[in-house]
Amino acid sequence: DDINRSSRDIMEGDLSQRLPIAGTGDELDQLGLNLNAMLDQIEALMTGMRQVTDNVAHDLRSPLNRLRNRLEVTLMQEASPEDYKQALEKTIAEADSLLGTFNALLMIARAEAGSLRDSMTWVDLSVSLHDAAELYEPVAEEKDLAIRIDVPGDMKIWGNRELLSQAVANLLDNAIKHGLPQEAGDDRVITVSAGADLARPGRGIVLSVADHGPGIPAAERQHVLERFVRLEASRNTPGSGLGLSLVAAVARLHGGSIELDDNRPGLRVTLHLPVSGR
Repeated sequence: DDINRSSRDIMEGDLSQRLPIAGTGDELDQLGLNLNAMLDQIEALMTGMRQVTDNVAHDLRSPLNRLRNRLEVTLMQEASPEDYKQALEKTIAEADSLLGTFNALLMIARAEAGSLRDSMTWVDLSVSLHDAAELYEPVAEEKDLAIRIDVPGDMKIWGNRELLSQAVANLLDNAIKHGLPQEAGDDRVITVSAGADLARPGRGIVLSVADHGPGIPAAERQHVLERFVRLEASRNTPGSGLGLSLVAAVARLHGGSIELDDNRPGLRVTLHLPVSGR
């Protein structure tokens, strides 16, 4: 009767309710504990969804307003063809940024829903890491940074090639944007490394991207894995605050985890991935 009463309250929308546990350790107690754990997960997901909705509305309203105001001002005043061209170019750039945000949100949603597990196959992580480094090398050179690869050949894992490549690209993009050394003598190298997980020999892989920038305070490291979170120091750089959220979602999809550590100085982001997906 107690379980039924609590269940009715939960079905009416009070997700903070939990099923009573008598403490006898019998089958009903075990069932109640499992259902309460499930309710904890549902409540966390619902809270996260509300936060995401609020963040989407807040973070997209400003660029949409800028886009509309720019077009309105251009139409209201006498303008030359060159003025119209500049306004359109800025509008296209703003639209591309908005599309990038929506695409990142869609990719995170697909990863968290697990809908891409059916498309998993054996992926050569060595090739993906070298391809990503080659793609970002010119971008790094523009900021007088170098990318160093320390990855053995033929390192295969069971996963989604597109998402793994995107996760590595996000880590490199983040390191290039926020990994500029603070001191003149600090190393200006971004290191991409991978190898066997010593804690799970033959069954796990450790992948990391490390820079020598200002890093992230220990108290903020878990926080920056949430959607749309950007530290004050990074507000002046382009970005939506979704890069590390996507990396975390990709790690979870593959049965792995993500860690953010001090690189002394800088930030080291490490992914622990199982070879076979579990």
